[in-house]
Amino acid sequence: MTKPQRYLKLTVTYDGSAFYGYQFQPELPTVQGELERVFKLITSNWSRAIGAGRTDTGVHAIEQVVLFRTECPIPIEKLIIGMNGALPGSLRVSRAEEVNEDFHPCFSAKGKHYRYLFHLVQHRSPFLERFYWQLEKPPEIELMQQAAEKFVGEHDFASFAKSPQKYESTVRTILETKVSLNEQIIQFDVIGTGFMHNMVRNMAKALYLVGMKEMDKEWIYELYRNQDRRRLGAPAPPGGLYLMKVMY
Repeated sequence: MTKPQRYLKLTVTYDGSAFYGYQFQPELPTVQGELERVFKLITSNWSRAIGAGRTDTGVHAIEQVVLFRTECPIPIEKLIIGMNGALPGSLRVSRAEEVNEDFHPCFSAKGKHYRYLFHLVQHRSPFLERFYWQLEKPPEIELMQQAAEKFVGEHDFASFAKSPQKYESTVRTILETKVSLNEQIIQFDVIGTGFMHNMVRNMAKALYLVGMKEMDKEWIYELYRNQDRRRLGAPAPPGGLYLMKVMY
């Protein structure tokens, strides 16, 4: 008798500095690879770990969403305990639930919340390098706030994407942005309906340039128009970026 197919939605959190991104790569530690390895170990069945997005090397997640399809009858509570017992300490399953077969972590999502963290320091520390962009010279917070407001709305973000030509459309909608300072940490929060590769890191780089008075905030509109990202240079370091939440 065929066992019923189950659709298991897992919420996972991870330190991205321990992995070469989310997507599976042979011979390299990745989030997808570790989840699939441990899921097979616990259930005796291999299943693809379908994620809500492919975070890059060094990028962290507070609430990444992953779907497994399986016929294994193991209870949810035992699955969480078993997987967390076998996963490396840099990767944890925080929640799990059964969902309908029409659920897809990526295509069912209505939006995502990302956070980028800058840390003001007198001297750069190797212990902070994995989790922040360390700044020895403080930027103007008010200028960064004003620049962040220019991201809100529907714009062509081709200048903020890596390899924009691979997308059918580079127009994206940003619902909300916020720049705040808490002691020595500058926090850039952005919520949107969709993002492209390196988009948030390039947005963070633009805010940095504006805050350091190396670029006028009005240049953000110029970037929308000319679709030339050379003005931004290299994107902000990956260690400061966190996928906070996927919204459904």
